[in-house]
Amino acid sequence: MKKIVIAIALISLFASTAYPCFDTYLFLRKGSMVYPQRSLVFDLNNEYSFNSVGAPQNDMFFLNGNIYYGIARNFSVQFSLGSGEKPRNDFKIDSYGIRGVYNLFSSEAQDYTLDVIAEHGGRFDGAENEMTFSLPNIFRSEQLTYVVHPTATYAFENKNMTVGGHTGLFYDFNESGVIGVGAEYASVQSSSSAGQRITQSEFSASLFLGAHLGSSIYLQNEIAKGVSNSRDFGFALTTKIIL
Repeated sequence: MKKIVIAIALISLFASTAYPCFDTYLFLRKGSMVYPQRSLVFDLNNEYSFNSVGAPQNDMFFLNGNIYYGIARNFSVQFSLGSGEKPRNDFKIDSYGIRGVYNLFSSEAQDYTLDVIAEHGGRFDGAENEMTFSLPNIFRSEQLTYVVHPTATYAFENKNMTVGGHTGLFYDFNESGVIGVGAEYASVQSSSSAGQRITQSEFSASLFLGAHLGSSIYLQNEIAKGVSNSRDFGFALTTKIIL
């Protein structure tokens, strides 16, 4: 089974790019969204969005690098730097982000966790300057993981508040991989960077694949499809390294 999961993930890697909606590393650890204390983790994620299959000149691309560090047992931080979403032939390091995750509650059986996430992200020129607060709820039953994640984002440039959320159901293969499905409304599914990307944060559905490769590398791939008033579809890929 492990070979099958790795093969699917590798096929997805070479077939497309993807993005970090949910977190394979944390899912397989069966904890909350908080990174382990004193752990240092790096990931690189990139996204490719098809606004319209018939107009490839309108495709969009996004690239982002992230550093995570577990400050305490129930608190971790994340710092991001990258190239914000723009036409596929354009690249410029112009976006940043900072996120804090605090575990509010974890059951003794570790079958339920509740966190609070605060994130600020934007571009150096002041565009897409946003503050996001969210409450990820994670439920577990043996090899199944269910996520309910309400979000609220305030965009400073247009003084607009957007309330949304996402949900997903996942199955893990004995700590070697994850497969799941997700759905969202006005939310980027706990991605490592806020903003309207892939399906422009409207109604969408997605297929998620993740794999644990070796001792310190995690790979995850997602295919997202707009359902209502959105882009055609997009792909995202994240490679995570435990330092």
